[in-house]
Amino acid sequence: MKHIIHSLFECRFQSPSLVVAKGVGGEIHIQFFSSEIVKVSYQFDQLSINETFSKASDYITSPSKTLFMDEVIVLKEEPQAFILTCAQCRVVVEKRYALISIWYEGILQHGGRVGTADTVLPSYQVRCFTKEGSPDSFSRFNFPLLEDDEFYGLGDKSGFPNRRGRRFSMYNRDSLGYDASNSDPLYKSIPFMIKRNTQTGALCGLLFDQSLIKLFDLGRESPFFFSVEVEGGPYSYFTFLGRTYHQVLKNYCKVTGFPAFPPLFSFGFFGSSMNYAEPDDAEQRILQYFATIEEHKIPCEGMYVSSGYLKSPEGKRYAFLWNKQKFPDHKAFLTSLSERGYNLCMNIKPGILTSHPWYGELKEKGYFIKDQSGQPYQEFFWGGEASFIDFSNPDAKAWWKCQLKAQYLDHGCTGIWNDNNELELEDVQLGAFKTKTLYPIWMAEASYEAFKQQQPDRRPWIYSRSGYAGMQRFARTWSGDNVSDWKTLKYNQYMGLGFGLSGLPYFGHDLGGFFGAFPEEELLVRSAQSAVFQGRFVIHSWREDGNPTEPWSYKSALPHIRSLILEHYRFMPYLYTCAFEAATEGKPIERSLYLEFPDDTKLRGDELNTLFGPNILKVLVTEKGKNSADVYLPQGVWWYSKEGIAYEGGTSLRLSYPADGQVLYFAKEGSVLPTAPGLMHLQSGLFEHVELLVHPCITENEVVSSYFEDDGSTELATKGYNRWEFKVTDHSLVITKLVGTLEKKRTFTLKVPQGYVVSQQSFDPEALGEGESLVIAISK
Repeated sequence: MKHIIHSLFECRFQSPSLVVAKGVGGEIHIQFFSSEIVKVSYQFDQLSINETFSKASDYITSPSKTLFMDEVIVLKEEPQAFILTCAQCRVVVEKRYALISIWYEGILQHGGRVGTADTVLPSYQVRCFTKEGSPDSFSRFNFPLLEDDEFYGLGDKSGFPNRRGRRFSMYNRDSLGYDASNSDPLYKSIPFMIKRNTQTGALCGLLFDQSLIKLFDLGRESPFFFSVEVEGGPYSYFTFLGRTYHQVLKNYCKVTGFPAFPPLFSFGFFGSSMNYAEPDDAEQRILQYFATIEEHKIPCEGMYVSSGYLKSPEGKRYAFLWNKQKFPDHKAFLTSLSERGYNLCMNIKPGILTSHPWYGELKEKGYFIKDQSGQPYQEFFWGGEASFIDFSNPDAKAWWKCQLKAQYLDHGCTGIWNDNNELELEDVQLGAFKTKTLYPIWMAEASYEAFKQQQPDRRPWIYSRSGYAGMQRFARTWSGDNVSDWKTLKYNQYMGLGFGLSGLPYFGHDLGGFFGAFPEEELLVRSAQSAVFQGRFVIHSWREDGNPTEPWSYKSALPHIRSLILEHYRFMPYLYTCAFEAATEGKPIERSLYLEFPDDTKLRGDELNTLFGPNILKVLVTEKGKNSADVYLPQGVWWYSKEGIAYEGGTSLRLSYPADGQVLYFAKEGSVLPTAPGLMHLQSGLFEHVELLVHPCITENEVVSSYFEDDGSTELATKGYNRWEFKVTDHSLVITKLVGTLEKKRTFTLKVPQGYVVSQQSFDPEALGEGESLVIAISK
């Protein structure tokens, strides 16, 4: 049976922010959360939505309940349509075919009619189908597609950042050895995308708040429309508006949650390899790794500990059961590393093998996902048949949190690494199938809550390989089990941009590649260069021969990789400031130049170089044997890091860029980059020596930069941090302490390009009170 809304005959307010349009076949609910956030919901006659699907939708958008609508909506009826106006937003609801069009600042952003009167194309934007005698339903959204429409986001997707012309499945998959240019699906499916039209200037975000979305087709089926196929409902979507894509992302985060701000140390360098915890001498291998790190004086915050510590003598991975032959006293082992200043992020998986010693007890308590007969559902997992913890069961969730505490948190572990949590259920009859995309978020939420119960004022450190919309509330992520080759190095950079455009600013890649042949020296160094300006610097690998990828894998590369890690630490004050802005504003840390400079027509959508934060143009080399980098400088003026020379935007350069210990970048005119020379360990975000790299204005512009500092671990809600503003012109730098609640004896120094001088080369940050400013002259 087909369900559609043929026509509309009435439109009225149900509340000050909700308008209901009634028609033949059902209703359309148009909810304003602000003039820039509009939700459109379809309710069809004789069709009810399963409660499980409704609760899943509420969970995805749970922060939306805190939004307060204080803008006035005006409703007007015209012969052919109802018009809703709210500030700069206008929603047109056509009576015929119940077509929705959403306008912002006079530009059509989304919706309208597909094709023309002469094309045989869908007239209805939403069509819903049911089978007689079955409660299940299926819907297809069809929306107009214009020639210059582009699409960004959707999470863990391969290929170029612009998704136009592709079709994507939205089921999370374990994707070992994926092709970063083409594989689909991957680990994370985020049903949110940004739609941009390069000719009209249209820019909006679309979130489909359902848990069971089959696919997004973005112009592969037809040049006239894009479509979204949804099973089970509710049949609704959010539209996010704004003048910039940053504002669109911020509005998306207002509805699904802002990214959880990770602790400072999590942005440092970490060791990792499956080959450390797999062998019988795992404890000795881990200790030897840290001994070698210290011998080579490489900054290191700790290790991601893979699941080999749970691998029984019979080769089975038993959740929470440490292998006592490898780790005779794991509690003392964990505590000793914690006391040495190392942070351990422990790998844990939600599948409990049927041979697990605890399986029977957990089955009896009802802690597993169940099949149709009420018995624990079993599926092949890692090492055999397994059942999965049901995190929607409060008792099962509480048990899981107790185990996290008893096995890890009580002994100094500071991180939880949720792995193999895609929940690849294939049985559509399972109740859990309806919400399987949310499973990794529930698991991350359990980890997050376990940390918060133990230390309420400290920020948890949670990693999750899989996820869906809203996962950013609890966890950060990475690009999974990538391949050790040059194509993957290149396309992982594009994947990173996609993460940021999906509300996931804290990401990284397994440097050198996780899977495949051992990385050649040049590839390993280039991977490390790419991570200097990135939120995760981790060399992680798995090799069947037991040989891990390490900073000292090549003797000749060791000084280069050590130098690159030190550079990563030197720029930590800037990186950490970008991370703060991501947590509070939803801004990506790594940004597409193509989207950042929409008026620069010379930029291309496949541009590899990126903007790291607001002020650094990151330069990359991802081709074998290439010792130069091609750089196009967007609009503005850019200071070259190596030469201290300013270049006009619109310039194309070819720079010498060997695979060594240097990293090349450009800084925006007027920017101030906070750095920490000599930094070796991330204990506090109040760095003892901050060197401000000042890039004077060449033009008459006035440019503002910011700097954030705190203790590195306390929740932002406590207001325990300092915020600085730097205002630069062609002749001065004005430093203002906007917020100053923390004090620590330290020094700020200034560094300007060769040929420039400043009237004051250093100052005591504690000499400035909150709201006070210091003016420093800049001259040539």
